[in-house]
Amino acid sequence: MKKLIYTVYFDIEDSKLDTEDYNKNLFTKNQLNFYQSRLTLNKLSYSKSCESDFILFDEKEDLENFKKNFDSDTSLYTVINFYKLYLLDKLADEYDKILFLDQDVYINTTENIFDGLDNNLYVWHENAKEQVMEYLNFYKDKELYSRSYINKCISSYCTSCTFDWPINFNKYNTGVIYSNKENIKRLNFNENFYFLVDNYKQILYNKDIPINISSKFALNNEAFISNIVKKEKIEVKNLPQSWHHILNYESTIQDFKNSNSNFYHFINKKFNWILS
Repeated sequence: MKKLIYTVYFDIEDSKLDTEDYNKNLFTKNQLNFYQSRLTLNKLSYSKSCESDFILFDEKEDLENFKKNFDSDTSLYTVINFYKLYLLDKLADEYDKILFLDQDVYINTTENIFDGLDNNLYVWHENAKEQVMEYLNFYKDKELYSRSYINKCISSYCTSCTFDWPINFNKYNTGVIYSNKENIKRLNFNENFYFLVDNYKQILYNKDIPINISSKFALNNEAFISNIVKKEKIEVKNLPQSWHHILNYESTIQDFKNSNSNFYHFINKKFNWILS
């Protein structure tokens, strides 16, 4: 049985960072750049303990070729996050079990995830219907940060309404994805991805959706996952916190120190908590 752990890393030029919340994006870039070698070595070491192959994807030419699928004004951040899903589908042609880790995930265990989880598709998710409906009913004129989970859920909702796909009110985080090749292929990535990038502008001009809702739509890999797992009728198992402990901007170092998780997802990029 062939197993793989992979990640992606690209040092985005300052001039190509998203201008929305630019200072946060610059901080993220600098933190990843500074800790990149140690974060990669951490994943490589874990792959060896799991007797798994490991690949760091950082080939800019391949990314540039993939970027041609998008409009020229699509942010590089968006492209990279779809690229990791494109790789997931491609790698399932060769590997039986695959674990994807964002570069900002730190592994704190030698426990073998390939033995610890079954063959289902595992992605962290949480029902957000109440928050989404509250926004749609009471706050739809309020601007949203394009990377907020509410905006991702709204983007998924608009996609479903436009293309008559089943609605999914779950929010997802694709920083850790684990599955076997059969379930990965069931996502039908190529057909769904190329359909979306070729037709998403229909969402922006869909007169059946109020413009103050459709205008919130943004291409996003986590909104895309929300759509296609529902469309393809795939059961997604939730990753236990031990395998995806999310450290966001509200997390404190005390919470981190008092936990004992296998994978830490440093959304806040406070790598000095563990790599000082």
